[in-house]
Amino acid sequence: MRRLAFWHVLLLSFVATGLLASGCGGSGGGSVEGGTPSVPPANVPPAGPVTILTWEPPAKFADNTPIDPYRDIDHYEVYAREDTNFTNSDLPVMVIPALTSIDSTHAQSTGDIKNGRKPLSEFTLEYLNPHVSKATPQYVSLKVVGVDGQKSAFTHPIAWYRM
Repeated sequence: MRRLAFWHVLLLSFVATGLLASGCGGSGGGSVEGGTPSVPPANVPPAGPVTILTWEPPAKFADNTPIDPYRDIDHYEVYAREDTNFTNSDLPVMVIPALTSIDSTHAQSTGDIKNGRKPLSEFTLEYLNPHVSKATPQYVSLKVVGVDGQKSAFTHPIAWYRM
């Protein structure tokens, strides 16, 4: 199937919002070594201030063929490091679904909503706390994984300063 390219998968509005100030923090420590990456807990918001990473799902494959996020994207892999040197040997610390359910059972299937689901476009970075070291900043990057298992390149790393 078609290969996702970095510039087409660059999550266009890759913006970290929330509290971005230096400080220490985070619970837990250490990084994931081997095994299956975690999935964010369902309906359990983290305590305290949070930092939300937002993006626009990719729109085109490397060959400019449009991407249907309902059919072509399986999930996103979240990577975190204490530096910006992400490599293909790094393991994801979390896997997040490409689609999210809409709370309302009366959601119409229009625009970005189909059958009560829509493409995921934000992630609370504090869900990573148990899986990364307490060092600050942490650098966060994503990969998009297609339904065929092919992965995009890493997105441009962003610095995450935890409170």
